[in-house]
Amino acid sequence: MATPGQNAFQLEDLSSRYGGKKLWRLTFDLPGEKVNKFSRAVMEEFEALIGSLEKKGDQIDVLVVVSGKPGNFIAGADINLINSARNAEEAEGLSRGGQKLLDRWEDLPFPRVVAINGSAVGGGCEFSLASSAIVMSNDPQARIGLPEVMLGIIPGMGGCVRLPRKVGLATALDMILTSKNLTGERAVKSGLAEACLPKENFEESAFQWVLKNLPALKSGTRLAKEPKLGGMGGPVGALMEKTPMGRMVIFRQARAGVVSKTKGNYPAPLEAIATVQATGGAYGDRIRGAGRERAMIREAQGFGQCAATDVSKNLIRLFFLTENVKKSKGLPPGATAESRKVDSAGVLGAGVMGGGIAQLFAEKEIPTRMKDLNSKALALGIQSAGKIFLKQVQRKRINKRQYLQKMNFIAPVTDYSGFGSTGVVVEAIVENMDVKKKVLAELEGYVSDQCVIASNTSSLSVTKMQTALKHPERFGGMHFFNPVAKMPLIEVIRGDKTSDETVATLFQFSKKLGKTPIVVKDAPGFLVNRLLAPYLNEATYLLADGASIPEVDEALLKFGMPMGPLELIDEVGVDVGEKVAHILHDAFGDRMLPAPMNGKVVAAGRLGKKTGAGIYLYPKGAKGKELEPKIYEILGVTPGLNAVAESEIVDRCILPMINEAARCLEEGVVASASEVDLGMIMGTGFPPFRGGLLRFADSLGAKEIVERLRKYEKRFGARFVPSSAILARAASGQLFYSEK
Repeated sequence: MATPGQNAFQLEDLSSRYGGKKLWRLTFDLPGEKVNKFSRAVMEEFEALIGSLEKKGDQIDVLVVVSGKPGNFIAGADINLINSARNAEEAEGLSRGGQKLLDRWEDLPFPRVVAINGSAVGGGCEFSLASSAIVMSNDPQARIGLPEVMLGIIPGMGGCVRLPRKVGLATALDMILTSKNLTGERAVKSGLAEACLPKENFEESAFQWVLKNLPALKSGTRLAKEPKLGGMGGPVGALMEKTPMGRMVIFRQARAGVVSKTKGNYPAPLEAIATVQATGGAYGDRIRGAGRERAMIREAQGFGQCAATDVSKNLIRLFFLTENVKKSKGLPPGATAESRKVDSAGVLGAGVMGGGIAQLFAEKEIPTRMKDLNSKALALGIQSAGKIFLKQVQRKRINKRQYLQKMNFIAPVTDYSGFGSTGVVVEAIVENMDVKKKVLAELEGYVSDQCVIASNTSSLSVTKMQTALKHPERFGGMHFFNPVAKMPLIEVIRGDKTSDETVATLFQFSKKLGKTPIVVKDAPGFLVNRLLAPYLNEATYLLADGASIPEVDEALLKFGMPMGPLELIDEVGVDVGEKVAHILHDAFGDRMLPAPMNGKVVAAGRLGKKTGAGIYLYPKGAKGKELEPKIYEILGVTPGLNAVAESEIVDRCILPMINEAARCLEEGVVASASEVDLGMIMGTGFPPFRGGLLRFADSLGAKEIVERLRKYEKRFGARFVPSSAILARAASGQLFYSEK
């Protein structure tokens, strides 16, 4: 590992080790950082290095690039550098600077082979593409890809130009538009990497591979597998990619897919398609000279345009929020408690949530005891976990052997055998306070003093549950969202007696599971459900006012939500939403008065997607949903009776969430606006391109929000009364974020 004061790049002549073959090694090991990245200082050092290498043409047969960072090759460009660009011209200049360096790297008079035994993403992937060959480890941490669209930008160091020529147009677009990262094995299959070698003794194996293939490397012969053109291979795939008409079809399909998925709210994917098309992206030889120059200039222009957008700035802010979580312990400033190490876990309850939580633990190879009352219940939990792993097998993310290995991490039991060695136990039984208290008190007698206990409650008080325990300090909430495998958020709930050590343990354990945790005060609805309740509630009130079901859902889809609020009610469970709505009404009064329509749907036996019918129908075997006219009779409303403008639908659903979020900050439910936004993006899918609920609020301004709330208060009463917190911000002109 490098130490501060050293250069990022170390160049060594290893010829004496390999029988006189002029093999040199370049080690990238950025001092003082956990990952290698292209900062401004690194780029300056790299430029000087290239100048030195350009003079060593006859001294080097081949140069092999390795990383000094375990688990990381190159993480790409320094995001701060991109974020600092004040306009499109500055961002374009950054792109051109990086491109020119990689062009010089590509033009060096000897082959350059990258040996990747960690993540090579963004600029790291583009650096690899400008090299002569890519050799990867079979370690799962070794991955390569171009995730730039996740930051609202496009690959800007030659990725849009070089990738299609290496793997074909269809595969390149798929990688760029989905931010897909490939393992070594999949990179070889796609034609991106030339070899995938065992992770054991990887570097030496890479050197031997290089020496074995040196003649081909020197001649520029393609060593990578021929890609499946058109994404399918064969004559049809070749016809698609090698003819103007076929390429036009690929580009048209790519655009249609992006627009369908993003509703046009994200400029970067569309710009990436336009850039690849404009630069002649297609499978074939590398381009050099004037042709490369023109292509790179076009890519840099697209990069600059995207980097200057508010969408990119918001997505970069979100990136920094998630990075801050990685560094955090989840504790208030000044707290020093350390988390306990968790090597095994337990789950109480084998229902949908319990099975999902057990599957998540097994996914991370954590030995897990899953307890329920009888074998029938346990079989359902095992089946739930198995379905998720089988989908991974179908999508070729894991093989059948790995499926069996993962499933073996779950041990179904009807007693507490093995719970004495667990580090964390998550209770996921029925949402009933008395039952939970009884089970938690019973559990406490079977776990060690070091075990942390958590309840996966969505609405019940963690503080009240603590009264059933002899050691309440080791108990907190760990609220997973359904479906557990897909939803990235976990609310870590601090009860009145929850210790810092317990909070830190649950926070760190959540990160170990690959989730994004936020710490929430024990309060009705916690954070996400408390903010989501008025959103869903108002959606059903809109039906009573004459809006149709499709109108409500479509308005919020256009706003950027991943699904409409009425479909979300079905997804959550109409009965579950109705129960939470009444809990929050009891806690907060008339501003949370439940709309009567959901109760009518529950009374009709339509509980949502889980029963095949809720507000929508979900026919068995069909993929989508259907709207049944009968639902309006059940709701007791007449669609289209009054015209409701799309802007009103959005206002009435979103403004109460902002109003409630201001209250949550005032009450200390969470510590900051960034935690509100992280919770809403990760827990509800609030549009990331808007930066989060409170970033969106700042774009409107508190004064404008209050004026709109007052307008709706006159019509609808308590649901829209501005909170004292939002009124104070309107009076002072204060934003939720101190910086724009």
